[in-house]
Amino acid sequence: MKRALVLCGGGSRGAYEIGAWQALRELGVRLDGVYGTSIGALNAALVARGDVESARELWLNLTLSRIVTVEDPEDFAVGRMVANKRDVLPFLVENAKRLRMDITPLEALVRAECDEAKIRAGGMDFGVMTFRVPQLQGLPARLRDMEPGALPDWIIASASCFPIFPAKHIGGQRYIDGGYCDNLPIDMALADGADEVVAVELHPYDTHPEYARMPWLKRIRPRHSLGGFLDFNPKLLRRSLWLGYQDAMKVYGRFDGFLYTFRQLDALAVTPAARRFSRRLTDFDAEAMRRDTLRTGQPSNAPLLSALEAETDFKDLDWKGVWLRGLELCAQVMGFREDAIYDAQRLIAQLRAFCDARPVPEKLDEAALHEAWKQGPRQTFAILTRWLDHHDAFPPELARRLAELPRETAAAMFMRAVQ
Repeated sequence: MKRALVLCGGGSRGAYEIGAWQALRELGVRLDGVYGTSIGALNAALVARGDVESARELWLNLTLSRIVTVEDPEDFAVGRMVANKRDVLPFLVENAKRLRMDITPLEALVRAECDEAKIRAGGMDFGVMTFRVPQLQGLPARLRDMEPGALPDWIIASASCFPIFPAKHIGGQRYIDGGYCDNLPIDMALADGADEVVAVELHPYDTHPEYARMPWLKRIRPRHSLGGFLDFNPKLLRRSLWLGYQDAMKVYGRFDGFLYTFRQLDALAVTPAARRFSRRLTDFDAEAMRRDTLRTGQPSNAPLLSALEAETDFKDLDWKGVWLRGLELCAQVMGFREDAIYDAQRLIAQLRAFCDARPVPEKLDEAALHEAWKQGPRQTFAILTRWLDHHDAFPPELARRLAELPRETAAAMFMRAVQ
């Protein structure tokens, strides 16, 4: 079997890809080829070079000044305000003359970090995606077809985010960022005979939705924002590395979780509580939807089940997934860090201690909910949990109001189910 790693473009978010690669190395996942676009092209060269520790150090110490020389770095705060190159293109075209970027630092970095001799000697299939202008034609560039010594030029071409980066001239042709054509070059890997593809996205959506359900594809992708594509804040880069590592480990079953990361759970052990939790959600939603239909004459969505299913790739969660999503709703309400690795039972104990430190409300009505909400979702979650501890159910007349607080309501039900 031939397995390829494919890396997405996304600027400073590329730290995530190195974290994912570190996990693949620890898992012993063999790679026969690596392909990338834009920052994914640079990371592909680091992967082909084979030194994960050096790649981590590079990213942990990367700054905007090591990429470009600009007259005013604040001009490029726009990179923190947009999702991708296509979104920012109209702004950049309008301001291209003012936003002058000298990418001499990037060229020096690429030439210093891409050991072409070592990459060629490694024997790994390697390719980057570029975009040829003015023909407006995507051009996959493979190492086997490049002239000796030309690899850095092709990586720079793939990452030339025109118009703030200049086009790259190679062999009398002009090339710009391959992301304008294919930001995740899975097709290059398939064309080279890959039987399995590990694709690392830098956005929560699918770059190639047509391949999303293919059995030969493993997708590693963030469920949290990785920041703007020119945001080189050291804390953000470290967080992105860690999230990439965790998400890759989850894809290969070493950790559990969707939005958060947990040490592996015993599915059989959590199934009874998951069943109790699910029953509470469905009973509540049935009542909330019945009341809403009577009030409006139109059927509504199931509010708590919708909150549970959010952030998952599929609607048919297994029982462990239901249990995990309940715990994640608690963590979201509490504002816990998403880049940590949690022990589920210790986390539940922490949640229980927080709730038990709050008094049981004498009455749960609109006024009590309003007062709790003024203090924030944590207090609302605690009040609802304490009410269920003593009354086991919410007042039916509050169904509509509680449906407007689906995370807090479902989180409280989860705490009741795991008692």
